[in-house]
Amino acid sequence: MTQVSTSGAAAVPVSADGVRRGLVLGGGGMLGAAWTIGALCAVEESTGWQPGGAQVILGTSAGSILGAMLAVGVRAADLRDHQRGVPITTGPLAGVDFDYDTAAGGALPPRPRPGIGSPGLLRDAVRHPREYPLLTMVSAVVPPGRGSVAPVGELVRRLAGADGWVRGSALRVAAVDYRTGHRVVFGDPQAPPAEVAEAVMASCALPGWFAPVEVAGGPYVDGGCWSATNADLMLGRGLDEVYVLAPMALRLHPRGRAEPGRGTVAALKEWRERDRPRGVLAQLVSRYRRAVTRQMLREARLLRAAGTRVQLLAPTLEDLAVMGPNMMDPARRGAVLETALRTSRAALEGVR
Repeated sequence: MTQVSTSGAAAVPVSADGVRRGLVLGGGGMLGAAWTIGALCAVEESTGWQPGGAQVILGTSAGSILGAMLAVGVRAADLRDHQRGVPITTGPLAGVDFDYDTAAGGALPPRPRPGIGSPGLLRDAVRHPREYPLLTMVSAVVPPGRGSVAPVGELVRRLAGADGWVRGSALRVAAVDYRTGHRVVFGDPQAPPAEVAEAVMASCALPGWFAPVEVAGGPYVDGGCWSATNADLMLGRGLDEVYVLAPMALRLHPRGRAEPGRGTVAALKEWRERDRPRGVLAQLVSRYRRAVTRQMLREARLLRAAGTRVQLLAPTLEDLAVMGPNMMDPARRGAVLETALRTSRAALEGVR
């Protein structure tokens, strides 16, 4: 598989305690964002470390929205209260109104346009199938979406400005070039020039649901078309520790590994036996979650092999029961946030 190299990235400064930390925020739609906010609050409460102070913040899809907000100084507690509808009086979110329930257009996508999303990518994927993840190949086939991520861009632009990438910013945003199917990390020196809002909109542009986003003259789509987490993009960045928050994965063990003495296959089999989804959509989402979990664990192994400590946080069965199969269902957003605050705190206590 082709991936963007992180070589040439700026040197990572050391934090106050001498630990160089990275934060990976995975994709997961509206409910994935709500769960991630709960997990961010739990990380700060349990460790005393402010996630927004990470030396590198890598966001994918919905995670890129939260990453952009953290990078401009929004605290996890403010993200939580903003989701709850509590007025924010200080910090970057002060006075900012945003309707989380309608920003993405609702729980269902508009009818897509007829045709194939990216004929060029489809042609290359057929010729070189081993160079692309399955989701990247599928994304080339789906019809072009009609939805708009403009409301997300307006929020990010209001917070981050419209002057391009802030020099020295910790933020990195994963997206996929819809012409080539290759990953791009906006914010890295070798990436096309982009405003933060453009990069975030591109990373959120799920094929078939939203229209691709033009950046530097080319179409880009959701970074989740390559990986829901893209944690391996933290390689080569000089980090000592990486927190991975993955709302589309499954929590197998407090330390983010399979249970001691058991393999990942056995752990996922146990999940399958305990998680009994009803309905076609729920079964598809359950299978996707298992695939995301396998990929996340592979990415974590690469980081650990390079000497980086990795902490993985993902939803529990209790979280999944509250989420349901549609990660864009606004009716469940509040309950997902409150459940995640509790289950993520318990997971981190297990690590400690």
